[in-house]
Amino acid sequence: MRRKTMAVSSPRRRAALYTCALIALGVYGVPRLPELHHGLGGTFSVLWILFAGLAVAANLYFLFGADRERSRDLEMYSVQSEDKADAGRLVRGRSV
Repeated sequence: MRRKTMAVSSPRRRAALYTCALIALGVYGVPRLPELHHGLGGTFSVLWILFAGLAVAANLYFLFGADRERSRDLEMYSVQSEDKADAGRLVRGRSV
């Protein structure tokens, strides 16, 4: 049985919403975390802050379109390397 999936209408809007929700969670949650002392409470606080920062950074990375720019650069690089390989085959073909 196939799982029903919904088509995402606007992934950028969803990323913006998630980023705002994560920032609100951080503003609400950071003051309530235990103090940063050695021990279990301090370790939990540091890990919680790092995880929240990572989630915000990932959403902002997607929101600003850096992923699309990188994929475009990689596509351009692969096209250039294919052209060089084709040129090398032609040169070898003529010389043989």
